[in-house]
Amino acid sequence: MTQQLGTPRRRDALSNRAAILRAAATAFSERGRAVDVREIARCAGVGMGTLYRHFPSKDALVETLLAESYAQWVASARTSARSRPTAWDALATFITEALTHQRQDRALLENLASATTDPGGLSVCRRSLGPLVTELVSAAHAEGTLRPGVTAEDVLGLLAALGKLVELDLPADAVSRCLDITLAGLRHGPPLDP
Repeated sequence: MTQQLGTPRRRDALSNRAAILRAAATAFSERGRAVDVREIARCAGVGMGTLYRHFPSKDALVETLLAESYAQWVASARTSARSRPTAWDALATFITEALTHQRQDRALLENLASATTDPGGLSVCRRSLGPLVTELVSAAHAEGTLRPGVTAEDVLGLLAALGKLVELDLPADAVSRCLDITLAGLRHGPPLDP
């Protein structure tokens, strides 16, 4: 009897959690972290108590969503990288597609933008993107197409900087030009000073 009573509650809890994550993903991707959790609870059709049982703080909710968003991005980027003819193409495509991801997800944009100054934001970014960026940078160095001295940290910093251009809502051609300049600067050339 106890198991029969417990099963619907577990299903209900899973359903509530999924509804909260869907509502939060939509709200945060459209408007960033400024969204009030009361609005998320309302859109999810749950009370504040239910939201806080699943996510004890707004930061916990944001971190869960960011981890999921980064995981999807990394999986997509790995698939894309494998289909590229060269390591340089894989790295350049990853950086280019990063702008698309940042345009589509304001919370991700804010996290990448804060990654260079906020240790908390950096940890989510590093844990998720760090290994992939390190692989892409190492492969491009081994191929000899990436400027000597460029590190994975440099690429993560450039992603944050390019994200600022997206955040400023610059015209697409201005962002595209800055992306071209960035990629030209990363191409093989004289080593960077340490």
